[in-house]
Parts: sequence; structure tokens; C-alpha cells
Amino acid sequence: MNQIFARLSSLVVKDHVSLGNLPAAEQALALAIAHARLPAAAALGEREVNEVLKAALAGPLCWLDTDHVELRRWLVDAGWVVRDGFGREYRARPHAALPAASQPLARALATVDIVRWVAAEREQRERSRAERKTRWQAGAAAG
Repeated sequence: MNQIFARLSSLVVKDHVSLGNLPAAEQALALAIAHARLPAAAALGEREVNEVLKAALAGPLCWLDTDHVELRRWLVDAGWVVRDGFGREYRARPHAALPAASQPLARALATVDIVRWVAAEREQRERSRAERKTRWQAGAAAG
């Protein structure tokens, strides 16, 4: 599980990341975050799913450069979400029904408040950047 969060940590501190350009393992991490934001086993209409995904893109997926429609399609195509034949109803798959490679990601993310975790990782990155900048400026002024 620590490996999952280490990989996730290096991903969520980036900005303007295109989902389509990510390697498959990193795509799965992004989709796992989106999946974690959907209510388990609840049938949602397209509008409801869109609202959840918009909130995710404004929160824990703020680093991702996509919109809610593309994200919803990725979730369905990758097997994280099931859509009825008419596109009216969406259900997040239970962890046990996910593809085998996705199950550890879903279980790991279920153990944390992903919104707070991502925010903390991004805040730490900003603090580190500010500290490096201050040290660099101090060195430039002294030299």
C-alpha cells in the first residue's frame, strides 16, 4: 500500500496532466481517485455523476487536465463504472467487481480521506518550492 501512495504522491503534485498521455499505471491511479469519489453501489443519473466528477476535478483531481465528460468516459471504458445501455444510469463498481489490477488501488484509497490527502501533498510541495526559492534567492544575493 505504501508503494501505491508513493506513486500517487508523485502524480498529484503535478499540474495540467493529460489523462491520455499518462502510462496505464498512472491512468489507473487517477481513475481510482475519481472512483473513490463516487458513492458505492448507488445508481446515479448522468447529471449526478457529472457533479461528482466536476467536484473531483476541482479537488483531488485538480492536477488533471480534462473535463468531467472525458473523465466519465474513461471510467466507463476502463471498467471502474458501469453504464446502462441507454447512458442514463451509472454505478461505481464495488471493489470486488473491479478488474484485478484495479482492486488494490481501490482498497488503498478507501483507507484515507483522499481529498485531504491530496491537499496535504500539494501543500507540502508548495512549501518545499517556497523554501528552495528562498534559499536560492539568499544564495544569489550573497554571491
